[in-house]
Amino acid sequence: MHMNLHRCFKSGDERVNEHVGMASLHTLWLREHNRIARELFQLNSHWSDEILFQESRRIVIAEIQHITYSEFLPVVLGQYVVTGYGLKPLSSGFYQEYNTNTNPGVLNGVASAALWFFASLMPKSMPFYDAVIFLF
Repeated sequence: MHMNLHRCFKSGDERVNEHVGMASLHTLWLREHNRIARELFQLNSHWSDEILFQESRRIVIAEIQHITYSEFLPVVLGQYVVTGYGLKPLSSGFYQEYNTNTNPGVLNGVASAALWFFASLMPKSMPFYDAVIFLF
């Protein structure tokens, strides 16, 4: 019997399998999305699957943005840069200077550089535990 020792994960991003750390982040956010969807279903059992999916997606995106702008970028760039470029989240209210003429896309070169920078922050190897269930 031939065993496949190479395991690949499916995600919304084809790069999920490039690093086990990235795969674990994808898994974490997928599970968070499903957790929120279950809670929203308890509150809104009349919602369709699509509404549950999209509302859960919005909440997860907000969580990722909050972590990115409140915790990650200040450590990576420093508070001076974060404040200087207006990247610090507002303490209350809503951002009022949105410009519909600004292209919200990310250049492929920037995205590629960011991916490699982020990947460089992860350890080169991580232990992999197969079929281990932790009950706490």
